[in-house]
Amino acid sequence: MDLLRDNLKKLYFKFLIPSLGSAMVMSIYTLTDAIVIGKGVGTDALAALSITTPLLCILMSTGILFGVGGSVQMSVHRGSGNTVKSNRYFTVSFMMIAAVTALLWILYVTCMPSLLRLMGANATLYPYAMSYMHYINIFLPVAVFSNFVAIFVRADNDPNRAMAGVLLGGVFNIVMDIVLVFPLKQGISGAALASVIGMLIQILVASSHFLSKKNELRFIMPHRLLNSMKNIVTAGIPSFFNEFANGFIVLLFNIQILKYCGENALSIYSVISNCVILFNSLFTGVGQSVQPVISTNYGANNIGRINAINRMAYTTILIMGVLFSLLGILFPRVLCGVFIDMNEGLGVIADLGVRAYFFAFVPFGINLMTSYYLQAILKSGQSLCISLLRNIILSSVCILTFPVLIGGNSLWFAAPVTEAVTLTVSLVFLARQSPR
Repeated sequence: MDLLRDNLKKLYFKFLIPSLGSAMVMSIYTLTDAIVIGKGVGTDALAALSITTPLLCILMSTGILFGVGGSVQMSVHRGSGNTVKSNRYFTVSFMMIAAVTALLWILYVTCMPSLLRLMGANATLYPYAMSYMHYINIFLPVAVFSNFVAIFVRADNDPNRAMAGVLLGGVFNIVMDIVLVFPLKQGISGAALASVIGMLIQILVASSHFLSKKNELRFIMPHRLLNSMKNIVTAGIPSFFNEFANGFIVLLFNIQILKYCGENALSIYSVISNCVILFNSLFTGVGQSVQPVISTNYGANNIGRINAINRMAYTTILIMGVLFSLLGILFPRVLCGVFIDMNEGLGVIADLGVRAYFFAFVPFGINLMTSYYLQAILKSGQSLCISLLRNIILSSVCILTFPVLIGGNSLWFAAPVTEAVTLTVSLVFLARQSPR
């Protein structure tokens, strides 16, 4: 594929379809865990899964940090014709993620009980959460590298192989989730084992790219190492926060919902948080699918091609956001019933909580896409501003203050308010932005 000259519509779908397929199946790891655990183990186990989400998000977001940060720099320099410099960024990205993975592995293995209590695990939820994290700890590098490998393989013009790895791993995960939890009675730890082995299969399939003729990624002796590291982190940090904040926000919600609304409300929020992971992955799939095309054309100063593919991406995002919002607004009890056995008390909570929260998904998608677009043209400061506003600053303020000022049920409105306010900032950046 020639990212500088091929027909843009065909190019867009060549990247979009595999990227969305990969995003969908990656989400299935989490969704299948949630459904199987909720139905096969119980609502307490599903609530405990929500407790572990922040720790899992740290692992996944680390892969995204160095994958997106390195691949954006790599694509820009490829577009300008400097293949040596592009491969240096690939090399430095690999070195950085290997070092950080080692540190995280030590931290998780030695401090997991304290980490789970910090995440809000009480006496009821702690045994389930600890059981789930057992296999995550053993296979921790797999969880970190799954995103990293897929992002670089996709950026190296082989999106179908990245998707194939995710599909095979996802199918294994679904089948083994059901087998381990139901007939084999392995409980929540069985679901974790199925997920990590599924990720391992994904990495093995995607890594076959490095043995193929399509592979243009090479390890090259780094030059000006500290400067390269800074550029990678700068380019990748907005995407890191987009993913990491899922865990951070889940942590705040867990604490506040248990405090103001109780464990039944936490079970409903567990459903919502799993939907957020799915929808975030699909929005991210669109952003990551166009990022190599935008970055390569940015390096070649092809402004018209950048604007054209942006229009396609935002149209896709808007359609997805409307459909996602309508799903929860129209069918809150049906949606929750997929994950847990509903009763009237849970239904009343879902009617308010799910409906209110799902208004967030239209601005959510636009904000996330804008963050990825700004990253792709190396406007990392503006991208980081959007990420911090929606993922850390505004969301934290709303989650911490709404229940104090308005009452516990106001927590369900924190996400829509955060995304709507951030949308105004995104639109200002887009109105003022031109790639050069």
